[in-house]
Amino acid sequence: MVIGGFATLTQLLQQAAAAFRDRPCLGMAAAEHTTWWSYADLERQVQRAAAWLRAQGIAPGDRVALWGANRPQWVAGYFGCLAVGGVVVPLDAKSHPDFVRRVLERTEARLLVLGSPQHTSLGQTVVPTAPLETLDDLLPAEGVTPVAVQPDDLAEIVFTSGTTGTPKGVMLTHRNIASNVQQAAQVIPPPPDTKLLSILPLSHMFEQTVGLLVPLTGGASIVYLPGFQPDLLFRTLERERITAMLCVPYVLDRLRQGIEREVERQGKGSQWELLHRIAPWLPFPVRRLLFRPVHRRLGGRFDFFLVGGAALDPDLARRWENLGIKVVQGYGTTETSPIIAGQTLQRRHPDSAGRPMPGGEVRIAEDGEVLVRGPNVFQGYWQAPDLTQEAFTEGWYHTGDLGFLDARGELHLRGRKKEVIVLPTGLNVYPEDVEQELTKEPAIAGAAVVGRARGRGEVEIHAVLLMEHNDPTAAEAAVRAANRRLARHQQIRGFTIWPDADFPRTPAMKPKRREIAAALERLQPTREVA
Repeated sequence: MVIGGFATLTQLLQQAAAAFRDRPCLGMAAAEHTTWWSYADLERQVQRAAAWLRAQGIAPGDRVALWGANRPQWVAGYFGCLAVGGVVVPLDAKSHPDFVRRVLERTEARLLVLGSPQHTSLGQTVVPTAPLETLDDLLPAEGVTPVAVQPDDLAEIVFTSGTTGTPKGVMLTHRNIASNVQQAAQVIPPPPDTKLLSILPLSHMFEQTVGLLVPLTGGASIVYLPGFQPDLLFRTLERERITAMLCVPYVLDRLRQGIEREVERQGKGSQWELLHRIAPWLPFPVRRLLFRPVHRRLGGRFDFFLVGGAALDPDLARRWENLGIKVVQGYGTTETSPIIAGQTLQRRHPDSAGRPMPGGEVRIAEDGEVLVRGPNVFQGYWQAPDLTQEAFTEGWYHTGDLGFLDARGELHLRGRKKEVIVLPTGLNVYPEDVEQELTKEPAIAGAAVVGRARGRGEVEIHAVLLMEHNDPTAAEAAVRAANRRLARHQQIRGFTIWPDADFPRTPAMKPKRREIAAALERLQPTREVA
C-alpha cells in the first residue's frame, strides 16, 4: 500500500500516520541499539512541536531555520513548522556560520533550531535559538491540530549558494514538493518492508524528498546515524538489516574502495576479479551467492542504492550490480523539488539518468541544455526577481545542465553548461568524461579536469589529481594510460598533484572545479604530457 492524493506535506503525514500507525518509522542508531519512533509517535511529536512553535509566536508565513544533523527531532521540527503554516529554511549541518548569518538575515527568520556543534560555531545571534538534540524536553505534553495549509503556500526556502557571495534561496511550495513525492512513488513504490539508512543531509532536497517523504508514503522505516563512522555504519547495516540507501557517487565509490581494500588485505584480489568477470552472465540471486561475504557485511537484505547529486561512472555502477546489488540513478535540481528523471528497479541503464518523471516535461534546447516544466518546478528565488526571470523561458526552467534524450526516451547528461571546456578548434570537452577515465587508474584516488589557458587564446585540458602516493612518475604513467582511451581532443596535456587529502567539494561531493582551477597558479610543480 502506497498512500497518495495528498496536496500538502501536512496531509502526507496525516495519511501516513493513519495508514501505518504502529509501524516503526524513524530510528536513531547507537553502538548497541536503535531507538525507534512509530508513525503514531512521529505524528504526536509533530503536534507537540507545532504547539511549542505556536507558543513562540510562529505564525503562517514565518521562517524557521533548521541547522543540524539528521535525527528524528529534525523531522519533528520540520513537520511541526509546516503544521503551523511556517516556512522551513533547512541549512546544511556543515554550513559556515557566516553563511548561516546571511541566510537568517535574508529570510528574516523568527527562530533557529540547531544542533550543539552548530551552536558552538555560531556563537551569539540576534535570532532566538532552540536545541535540536533535546528539543523533546521543550515540547508541551499536548499538541495542536495543524492549520489548514494550502497547496500553493510556501513550504521551504532552500539555499544553494556556498560560503561566499549572495545566498540564493529556492522557493518551494507544498504543491511543488508533494507532486514530486507522488511522481517518485510511482517510479519506485516503497514497500512497507523497506528499511532505509539515511546518510545524506536532510537539508538537501534529494535526501528530504527521496529519503524521507517518499518512504513515508509506503510505511517504510528510516534509520539515522549520529555520524559517518564506518564501524557504526556497517554495524547498523547488519543489526537493522537495511535494504536500501541513498548516496552520491563519491560515497558509493568510497564504500567500494573499503570493501576492495579488505579483499586485498585477505589476499583474495585475483579471486575477486575473476568473480567480477563471471557475474555479468549470471542472474541476480546467483551473484548474491557468489559474493555472500559482502552481503553478510551489509546485513543480508541490502537490495539497492539510489544514487544522485552528481555524475555516476557507469563502471562503478556495474561493479555493484555484479555483486547483486541494484544501482538506481536519478537526476534533479533543488529547483525541481528535486527529481527530474529517474530509473526504476526493473529498468536500469548505467549510462543514463532514466526517464522524465510522470507528469513532468523535459526538452533539450538547441545548445543542449536540459529544460524542465511541471508541477514540481519552483516558484522563483527568494527576493531575487531578476535571477528568477533569467531562469525561465516561456515557462521552461533552465537547469544549466547539458544532455540528450535517446530513442528510449531516457535522459543522458554531459555536465554543467558553464563547465564545458571549449577548445580553439570549437570542439567541446566534458570534464566528467575525462575524469571517469582517469579514476579507472588504480594510482589515482580522484580527479578534477579543468581548462587551462596557454596564451594566444588557447585552452588545453589539465588534470588535477588526488594520488594514493605523491608520485609524479606514477601520475604521469596513469595520465598516459587514460589518454590512450580518450579521443584526441579530450587528451590531457598537463597535470598537477593536489597537495591536500581531498578536493574542496560541494554538498553533493562534486569537486569545486572553479576553486580548484583558481588555485592552480599557486600549486607547483605542474607537469606537461607530451
